Amino acid sequence: MKSLRTQTLAVCLSGMLAALPVLGSSPQGLVGVAQGMGTIQINGHAFGGQASLFSGDRILTGTKSPLMVISSAAERMRFEPGTQARLSKQNRTTTIRLNLGAVDFRTAGEIQAALPDGISVEPMAGKTTLARVSRLANGTDEVAVYKGSVTVADASESMNVSAGHTAVVGPNGAGAQNNQSNDKNNRKKKMWAIFITSGLSAGAVAGILAYNQTNFVSVVDP
Repeated sequence: MKSLRTQTLAVCLSGMLAALPVLGSSPQGLVGVAQGMGTIQINGHAFGGQASLFSGDRILTGTKSPLMVISSAAERMRFEPGTQARLSKQNRTTTIRLNLGAVDFRTAGEIQAALPDGISVEPMAGKTTLARVSRLANGTDEVAVYKGSVTVADASESMNVSAGHTAVVGPNGAGAQNNQSNDKNNRKKKMWAIFITSGLSAGAVAGILAYNQTNFVSVVDP
């Protein structure tokens, strides 16, 4: 069950967003209202605990400091500790440009992610999607889907990832057996794989459903 504190936070942040158009103070490029405690930086400056975020803003979370961003009742993001990302918004679509770390999001089609090396993560429009996108320190990308589905793609390949599955895109064929010399062309290759995870992914994304008592289920997917 949600705690009283979690309920109050969600109601307050959603209420602030709903009030912006009425007050005539909804600037172009507004992504949402952010809330977090601890060592967090926005555009290189210390985060004060609560603020509006806009297209172009850069996020850096400390090793123990997640950041929640609520765009609307249906559109929510949670930047995990140790995450570096930049937000961009065009029309109604917010793109999370993830450089390192992980972000959980709940969307009805207005949030997507972009990873280095030209990899995009796009949910199905009009359907509720619950997912985590991770960029590991070794350059591996992970996309775990818990509800709905997403398309993971680059310029040459694409895959559909449905609920209960995790896509892994590894740099330089990471995780694959390859006895060829590490020449220039081989270094450009990536390993694409989908693992069946039955709602829980391995490794870095294994803890996501533990948020049932804290943040993920109760706030990102209320």
